[in-house]
Amino acid sequence: MKKFIGTLTFSLMAVAAVSCYDISPRDYDALTPLSVSATSDTINVNLGNKLVYNDLNVESATDVSYQWSYGAPAAGKQISDHEFATMETISTSKTIDYTFPRVGSYILRLRVDNGSSIVFKYFTLNVNSGYDEGVAILSNDSEGKGALSFVKTLTSEEIAAGEQQVFFNIFSVEGKELRNGTALWMSDNTYKNVIYSGFLIATNDENATIYHMDCKTFEFFMSANMADYGSYCEEFGGEYAEDKSSFGCFFRSPDGHFFRYDMNGGFITEMTDLRMKIDRIVTGLTRTTAKAKSTRTPFFWNADTLGTRKTASAGNKYLNEEGWRIVTFATKRQEKSTPGRVLVQSISDPTQYRIYGTTTSGTKLDSISAFTAPSVNIDGKSKFVNTIASSDVYYVHENAIYRWNLSSAPSAKPAITLPSGEIIRDIATNYKGRAYSSDGEDLLYVATYNPQRSGEHKGSLYVYRFSDDSLVSSYEGIFNDPVSVIYKYRIN
Repeated sequence: MKKFIGTLTFSLMAVAAVSCYDISPRDYDALTPLSVSATSDTINVNLGNKLVYNDLNVESATDVSYQWSYGAPAAGKQISDHEFATMETISTSKTIDYTFPRVGSYILRLRVDNGSSIVFKYFTLNVNSGYDEGVAILSNDSEGKGALSFVKTLTSEEIAAGEQQVFFNIFSVEGKELRNGTALWMSDNTYKNVIYSGFLIATNDENATIYHMDCKTFEFFMSANMADYGSYCEEFGGEYAEDKSSFGCFFRSPDGHFFRYDMNGGFITEMTDLRMKIDRIVTGLTRTTAKAKSTRTPFFWNADTLGTRKTASAGNKYLNEEGWRIVTFATKRQEKSTPGRVLVQSISDPTQYRIYGTTTSGTKLDSISAFTAPSVNIDGKSKFVNTIASSDVYYVHENAIYRWNLSSAPSAKPAITLPSGEIIRDIATNYKGRAYSSDGEDLLYVATYNPQRSGEHKGSLYVYRFSDDSLVSSYEGIFNDPVSVIYKYRIN
């Protein structure tokens, strides 16, 4: 009974309120429906070409107005965040007729208004240079003449138009011929919204030249040489950022010396404080969480000691284990505490192995596991790639590709076997830079050489998928004997 009285009292109060304030139902104008759709949420246009866009579908019973605006994403944001650093209006009609002045990826926003409803639609706008994304392969012929080949990742528009995908040699420096190429490297860093990037080609020509190319266009930027050191760059590995605005990458010479190349000034410096000769230098590509930025830390080693160096001035860090020799080193793609993995072998009993984890700062070794084996299918020359597709790494050993979980003994059975006659030279994955997203890293690229292949070019590119180790595609006989392969991701 109390519940009924309470409900009745509330109803009488509601009636009184309507009487006092003259609240009564009114007629409101219904919003005119408005819908906007497009063929694709990504729009591509080549630099210098006018974008004539008319793939928009708008449904409205009344007239509408349009506003197209574009701009770079805000600092630390992705295009998918839809947050502009600056925004420029380029059209107030349904179509776009505009020539964009700069290469890059941008936010493109459409605002549609029919007087009662407003709809915003966002696009990814790629202003392309022609060589924005794809696989770069450095190769040499029997006379030492080099070539930088490129297998372009085509956009849907380019596929539909049947555009060229494979380019034998895109290297172009006036008065220079690429000779005796040795290694490739790509870097990008951002400081105060300025992108410092570079694509490096190392050679063993008469001056041991390192060519610094523009990442977006492959145009020549500057060069440096190692003639004064009497050696050359054999292998790049890792990078550093000094005082946030000074960027560079590390590399080694074949005689075991340690160097850095300054990405801003274009000069080479030997790191003379190194207390060891190094046999290998590699890039420790890792991130702490799925939403953390990726880092590329240099790790170098010989049979006795593992070393790393975070910056040019921080000095080297060294780790070793008495009575054990280092077999090889790799990193997990995603790991919070100890992404590095060091495989060591007992000196007194070569059948005994241990796996240690290490931090990217190289400050400690944590025991992961131990095992006994007569031998392992891995050595210090093995080339590794890791992937966010799994916690495993892929590596090359005796002309086959193996998969290793980094926690137990390496597998005795290859994960991928190349066609007969193909000699594996290098491997890479489609790593996409420092983005927070997990886009990419699902494909493995294998550069091979087959001396028995018919035709002028005996180098090939095979593409495999990490999820099932299946062959996705192959590009056979498209370059000479390869020495280095790298995935050239898009630079904004």
